[in-house]
Amino acid sequence: MSSQIESKGKIHPEMLVGISAVVIGLCALGVSLYETSLMRSEQRAAVVPILELGRSYNYSVTDPSRNRLSLIAENVGIGPARVIDFRVTIDGESYTTWDAAMRTLAGAEDRIAYSMSTINGRTIPPDRRIEMFKLSDLEYLDAILEGFERLDLEACYCSVFDECWTTKMTTFGASEPVEGCARKDESFTE
Repeated sequence: MSSQIESKGKIHPEMLVGISAVVIGLCALGVSLYETSLMRSEQRAAVVPILELGRSYNYSVTDPSRNRLSLIAENVGIGPARVIDFRVTIDGESYTTWDAAMRTLAGAEDRIAYSMSTINGRTIPPDRRIEMFKLSDLEYLDAILEGFERLDLEACYCSVFDECWTTKMTTFGASEPVEGCARKDESFTE
């Protein structure tokens, strides 16, 4: 009985080994969780899309028939950009087709000839440029260019990890993070 009382105050080697194992296990768990967090951050950073909206204008003094105006979307990021919503506005008013928007810019009553490629609902791979609109009707080129500062393009797009951003043509490629993207009633249909 007296030996049991004496042993209560002592720390046995078996207890030290057990406590050490628990502390080492907790440290290993902490390091593992931290590494997992770092790996997730690296994975997200490795697939960040950056969608830029802009225009391309070719002008020839010697041969006006070669003049061209295009509106482009380009993914300059390193991951695919899933375009959820795309809008075209003139003076803040939304348009759902290129025809309606360009006729408004040109002040034209007749249809304007153009070619187009949609980005709505499309996944744009890295380093891909899409010509969304190309003016074929050069009769309206000058009128459209005169009103061009009234035009804005806006896209809401997401990464494969559902991180989302909006970008506008007037912000020159600066994307703003958003909680998510949703298609709106005034969204572009072409």
